[in-house]
Amino acid sequence: MAKDIRPLSKMHPSYTAILLAFNVTKKRVVDLCNADFEEDPFDKAKNYSSWHRAMDGQEVWEGIVDKLHDLISLQTAHPRQYLPDNDPPEDDLHVWMKQIAGAAWWREVLQVSASQSAFNAWFSNRAMGKGKVVEVKAAVDEWWARVMAACARAEYASLGRDMLKCSHDGKTARGFDSYFYTKVVEEGMGVDDARELYVDMNMKAFRYQANLIDLTNPTDPLEPFSRGEGMYKQEFADEFDAMHKADYPNALPSIPIDFDAAPWFEVKQFGDRRNEECHKDLNVSLYHLWCKSKCWRTWNAKYRALEFNTEIVEVSDDGENWREPTEREKRGWDPGTFHFMQYVNEFDTTPLNSFTQDQNKLKESIRSLRRLVATRKNDRGLNLSQEQVEELQTELSRKERELDQLV
Repeated sequence: MAKDIRPLSKMHPSYTAILLAFNVTKKRVVDLCNADFEEDPFDKAKNYSSWHRAMDGQEVWEGIVDKLHDLISLQTAHPRQYLPDNDPPEDDLHVWMKQIAGAAWWREVLQVSASQSAFNAWFSNRAMGKGKVVEVKAAVDEWWARVMAACARAEYASLGRDMLKCSHDGKTARGFDSYFYTKVVEEGMGVDDARELYVDMNMKAFRYQANLIDLTNPTDPLEPFSRGEGMYKQEFADEFDAMHKADYPNALPSIPIDFDAAPWFEVKQFGDRRNEECHKDLNVSLYHLWCKSKCWRTWNAKYRALEFNTEIVEVSDDGENWREPTEREKRGWDPGTFHFMQYVNEFDTTPLNSFTQDQNKLKESIRSLRRLVATRKNDRGLNLSQEQVEELQTELSRKERELDQLV
C-alpha cells in the first residue's frame, strides 16, 4: 500500500510565469510534459486539469510539480530544442509563426502597424497589403535574430556545465579534455587563447545565473554574479594550465584511429526458454535457430570511439540449409528489457524466466515429497501406510525425472 501513497506539492506562481514567458500557452507546457510521461514505460500522461491546477499554484502530486521544474531547467539550458527548426520563411510565414503563438500574441510582440483585424485575417491565410506583409516579415526576422542570440548564450553556458559533468566519467568525448585537446593539439589554437576560452566557458557556466528566455522580449539570459570574478577567473585559468601540462589525460582524439573496416561473418545458435532474460517467453520463434551475422566496425565521431555493428543476414533450422531471415528473425534475441524493468518497478524484485519458475516449483515439490517419505508422516502429522509411502516414492521418482528432462 505504501507505494500507492503519492506525496503532494505546490509550485510557486512565479514559475508558471517563467514557463509561459517562453512557451506562451499552458497547453504547450502540458503537451511537452506529458510527452515525457508517455515515453516512460512505467507511467502515463496526466490529465490537463492536474497540470492546470499545478500551474495555478494548487496542491497536486509532486511528480507533476517536479516535471514542470524539470521543463524549466531543460528549456533554460537548451532553448533551441523547443523552437522551430528552420528560420522564418518568405512563403507561408504565418504558418511558421503559428508554431510559437497565436495572432494576438504576435501583434503585441511585433508592434506592427497592421490593425488587429487585418493581422488576424492574414494569420488565417487571407490577404493583407504587400507593404504590411513586408513589415511583418522584417519584424519577425529582427525578433528571431534576438531569440537566436539569446539561445546561443544559453547553449554556450550549458556547454561548460555539460562538459564538467562528463569530465567526471574519465576518458570521454564530451569532457573538457577532449574539447580542448581538439582545439589546441588537433586544430592549433594558441594556448593563451585556449586558456581564455576555458575561463570564459566556466565563468558563463558557473558564475552567471541563466534564466529562461522571455519570448516577448528576448534578451541575454545570462546574469553575472556580483562577487569574486577575479578569484574565479584565476582558479579556472589554473585548472586549464594543469590540464594542458598533463597533456589532456582524459582526452579522446577526434581523428579516427586506424582500424580494419572489412566485414566478417559469425555463426551462432540461439538458445531456448532457459535463456530468456525476463518472465515472458519473447523468443519462442528463435529457439534453437541458427543465425549468420554480418559484423563490421565503424568510427563514431560523436563518441570518438569504434562502434561494433551486426546484422543477421541468414538463418537456418539445421545449421546447413540457409535462408533469408524474417523481420522478426532480423531483430534477433529480445532481452525483454521493458518487461524486466516493468516487473521490477511493480514488484520491487527481479523476475525469473518461465524455465526457472517451473524448475523451482519442481524442486519445491521434490523437497516436500522427500520430507514425507523420510518422516512417513503427512502434513497433519499422521503416520502414512506402506502403500501411501510407495505411492509417494513413485511420485517422487516421476518428479525427479521431470526435473532432469525439463527444458
